[in-house]
Amino acid sequence: LREGNRQVGLRGGGGDAAMAEDGENAAHDTSFVENFEFLGTELAIKQDTSTGHDAVLWDAARVLAKYFEVVPIEWRGMKVLDLGSGCGLTGICLATLGAQVTVSELPGKTQMLAHNVEHNVQKEGSCAVLEVVWGEVGTTTPWGEVTDLGSDWDYIVGSDLVYSDESTPALLQTFLRSCGARTEIIMSMELRRKEDLNFFKRLVEVGFEFEKVPKEKCHPVYSADEIGIFRIRKKKA
Repeated sequence: LREGNRQVGLRGGGGDAAMAEDGENAAHDTSFVENFEFLGTELAIKQDTSTGHDAVLWDAARVLAKYFEVVPIEWRGMKVLDLGSGCGLTGICLATLGAQVTVSELPGKTQMLAHNVEHNVQKEGSCAVLEVVWGEVGTTTPWGEVTDLGSDWDYIVGSDLVYSDESTPALLQTFLRSCGARTEIIMSMELRRKEDLNFFKRLVEVGFEFEKVPKEKCHPVYSADEIGIFRIRKKKA
């Protein structure tokens, strides 16, 4: 992912990064901060490559966040659910536009997310942090009981939500339960395996329709051929 001739994103956390904290244990601190500009606001997104995928800012999140700069949606007052939020970039961006955002991650995986929300969302919209388990409501998984998120959302957003054959059925169940009549899903996805395309086949089978955002409607700089942005809705009865 490049901005002009300057590299702005590396899979696994790059960008303009600096070590996050000094102090007595600095030599053992693997966290760092990436400064990300969003519509004139500089966000400081803390990451840590040593703690797992959830604490790293991936290129698909950068592409989706920059898409929110150019897409003609009035976000103020919108109720937004950000699934698989990771470091929280996309949800934080929408909160700065006045949306009422709930960012989410698996149980025990929200520490970095909560830190970034606290340090970047100070005005305009709101941003709540929630532990969420995907799947069919009423069932229990190794992560705990599946979360009932309701269906009163204007938008559901997420980046790189399709990453394994095991998690995809649970994601589809969460989409089905959480999408109301007015809900639109906007997600970005980096195609890493041909099998990931089966996700869209399953989407249609369970009652959704989707479109891929044309490249000319994406951000003119923050885009990549291997990363698609998709807009998804339940089919009308």
